[in-house]
Amino acid sequence: MTTLENVPYEKRKRQIKKRQNRAIIINSARVVFARKGYDNSSVREIIGSTNLGAGTFYNYFPDKLSVFKSINERIVADFSHNFLQEIQKSTTFEEIIQIAFSTWFNWISDKENDHLFIKNNKKYLLDLKWLSSRSKEYKIFYNNVFKVIMDLSKKTEFPNNDISFMITSVIAIATSLGDEILSRQDITPEDATAFATKLFVKGL
Repeated sequence: MTTLENVPYEKRKRQIKKRQNRAIIINSARVVFARKGYDNSSVREIIGSTNLGAGTFYNYFPDKLSVFKSINERIVADFSHNFLQEIQKSTTFEEIIQIAFSTWFNWISDKENDHLFIKNNKKYLLDLKWLSSRSKEYKIFYNNVFKVIMDLSKKTEFPNNDISFMITSVIAIATSLGDEILSRQDITPEDATAFATKLFVKGL
């Protein structure tokens, strides 16, 4: 197996430099997208806030969308890891729903580095159709959630409904109310969790 340590020094040096440059571009893009939103940002602004040459961006990404998707994939993967750990603590159907909403609402409120990025790009990041068609990590997340919920449904009492439909419904409610949380100052994650859980489990 070839590792970086086994690569000749000069080649290894170039590979490290490429990784560093790519990371610099991603970090710069993250800051620009968080501040201005995807639609109002440009490649020139992204590369302009680095010490890299003007054309360097295109050595790593073909366009603005590619680096945006790269950042989104990292965020989805980060949330997915956290969510799957929490949801497996559930022992009843209502706990599953409550933990699902609580994990999402607290995550988007507490993640200091991601909060503004999600808030100013919610047009895409909270759009399930966009995520389903553009995000590989979202598809992995959905499939993993489906497997976990299927396993839990064999251990606890579940409503006699299509599980895939229920998962999609929970995600839709969570993203819609998450949009409200990001837009308003008077809603706490706890308030949103209580409302969403009651809405989904018992109706209003």
